[in-house]
Amino acid sequence: MAIKTKMKNKTLLILSLIFSLTACQNNVVFEQTKDINQTVWHRDSIVKMQFKPHDTLQTYDLFFLIRNDNRYPYANIFLIAKMENRHQKIIDTLEYAMADEKGNWLGSGIWDLKESKLVYKKNFKFKDTLPVTISVGYAVRKTGQILGDEELPGIKTVGIIIEKTTH
Repeated sequence: MAIKTKMKNKTLLILSLIFSLTACQNNVVFEQTKDINQTVWHRDSIVKMQFKPHDTLQTYDLFFLIRNDNRYPYANIFLIAKMENRHQKIIDTLEYAMADEKGNWLGSGIWDLKESKLVYKKNFKFKDTLPVTISVGYAVRKTGQILGDEELPGIKTVGIIIEKTTH
């Protein structure tokens, strides 16, 4: 058990290093991740991050970063995203594929940990330079169920990446 934990910690460290090295080349202006510390992501555990735009003329590409392991039970994920400040409020329901039609995980990574960089908004302009709060939760359910899942296993990290758009 301790060896397995050490290997996972090494894997996370290697992935973080690789990601940080590639992020420097992608015009990243903001990146923040939050680890899901429980063994499951609870429906009421909304992940919130705050970003202060410095340029209202620049366009940005916004991405969600999701790290999952083999315990994630679905081929897709539905995220409820909210971006707001005093003058602006945008709420989106987004669907992303997490596995292909054969059940193979999408994203990058080794062993049972996969990292997916999911497009949230392309060529987005912030209206002002007030701090923006970006909140993300999930809305998934098993086929045939009316109520969504209270707990979502297998999600290890949720984050946001904001990059200057390059054309």
